[in-house]
This record gives sequence, structure tokens and C-alpha cells, in this order.
Amino acid sequence: MNAPEHPMRRRDRELGEAETLALLREAEWGVLATVDADGWPYAVPVNHAVMDGGLILHCATKGHKLANLAFNPKVSYCAVTLAEPIPAELATRYASVIVFGRAELVEDEAEKREALRALGLRFAPEHSEVVDREIGKDLFRTAVVRIRIERATGKARR
Repeated sequence: MNAPEHPMRRRDRELGEAETLALLREAEWGVLATVDADGWPYAVPVNHAVMDGGLILHCATKGHKLANLAFNPKVSYCAVTLAEPIPAELATRYASVIVFGRAELVEDEAEKREALRALGLRFAPEHSEVVDREIGKDLFRTAVVRIRIERATGKARR
């Protein structure tokens, strides 16, 4: 079954595919939503990198997030930028993207290193030696999750 398709109510605020993916690359963090075996939703803020058309996240090798993903790999991810209240209009200026996809663990060590390096350099581009050192030190206790994007929608009020 593919990711759900719901028409956007405010089509005048809908972003095109290129702008949606650019917004995802620009956002510093987002919220990953999963569901557990009892049907309980779990949403957790994480940072991400866009790599090869997918989202890359990292986490510990055990925990709530990974338990949920083992049960059900379908996820939703929401990132917001430019959130600014407009009090006189009782409104908010914003740009957001919602991703639907399937998460998988990156098992190949070389691929895992490459993904962690992309994530590290995204937030510390001038410190590649620190990124490489930390990957070498923490690789064994770090899980890398790749979300294969099936659908992404963007919306903005500027």
C-alpha cells in the first residue's frame, strides 16, 4: 500500500515538489511519527539530512523509536521553518513539509559511515575532522535510519 493521498485543503499555499524538497533540506529538525504494536502513536523530534532522495536520521541502537519501526516501518515526518506569529491577524507565517515513507535500518558499515558523515557535515561543515573522529568512536552504538520518501507535501504562508 502506498502513502496516503489527501488533497490539500488550502491549495493556494501548496508548494511544488522542488520547493518542498528544498524546504526539507533547509529545515534543521523535524518530528518523526511512528506507531507501536498496540496502536499508540509516538512522535519524537530529531535532526535529519537529505541523502540520495531519502531522509537520514540517527539514534541509539535500542529504544522506543526502533521498536516501533521494527513493528511498522511506515512513518510520517514533519519539518517546519519560518514559524512566525502574526498577532494582528491571529495567524502564523510558516513553511512546512510532511513526508510519508518507509524506514529501514542502514546495515552496511560503509553506507552507515557515509550517512553519518552527511548528517554530521550538515551541522558542522567546517569540522570534518571532528565528524570523522566521532563516527569512528560511536559507530558501534549508533543506528542509522533511512526513510525512503514515498510522498512529500509542502505548504507555506508567507
